[in-house]
Amino acid sequence: MTQDTPPSAWQLWLRQPQRVWLRRALFQIHLWSGIGLGLYVFFISVTGSVLVYRNELYMAATSDTGYKLVSKLIELHDDLLAGATGRAVNGGGAFAVLLMVLTGLVIWWPGLGRWKRSLTLHRGVGWRRFMWDLHSMVGFWTFAFLLVFALSGLYLCFPDSFSAFADWIQPLTADNAGSRWVDTVLYWLAFLHFGRINGIGLPCSGPGLCDQSVKAVWAFFGLAPAFMFVTGATLWWNRVLRRW
Repeated sequence: MTQDTPPSAWQLWLRQPQRVWLRRALFQIHLWSGIGLGLYVFFISVTGSVLVYRNELYMAATSDTGYKLVSKLIELHDDLLAGATGRAVNGGGAFAVLLMVLTGLVIWWPGLGRWKRSLTLHRGVGWRRFMWDLHSMVGFWTFAFLLVFALSGLYLCFPDSFSAFADWIQPLTADNAGSRWVDTVLYWLAFLHFGRINGIGLPCSGPGLCDQSVKAVWAFFGLAPAFMFVTGATLWWNRVLRRW
């Protein structure tokens, strides 16, 4: 490529992604979908983090009222107290969160010359830049958990659709009954949503330090969507409302 030859789309993406129109379009989708669903995401995030300890909450309930409150909290998180309709709404929310997670990864990429900078926080920057760095950094380091929460939440809302898709990929026969890899994927997809290893058959299964450690990790990262909403809303305020 000579000096006068314009860079290809791939070269532009690698070095100056901010100039790529697709990234700018995805940024707007990410920004406005995050604001539109922000309070919902915050609510689902906080309740999901608390419900990692649902067994402990049940054990701590000393009356029928306390037991019913925990059950209602579970129902509120699962289907918004609206049965099948609420479960479908939750499924739509999970799909929207999945979209935000994937577009967020695209937006995070700052180019070859600056990608390492986006992994940490830096001193000596204004609060707006600091908030952007914080949002980007947390989004990158929690990406795997956010992806699992969104995809597994979508599965738990529409299990029949996922099962039908699994049957299409690997049809059930007499030879593979009980040994299909797609069933294993769906099993782990559901398990990873909750983060409870008690009785799951892992080397460290059963009550104890390992079980509690996993729960603590899931509860901590379960708050990541709520944190992303707070920082994202601050960025939206600065970019949109402040200009208005």
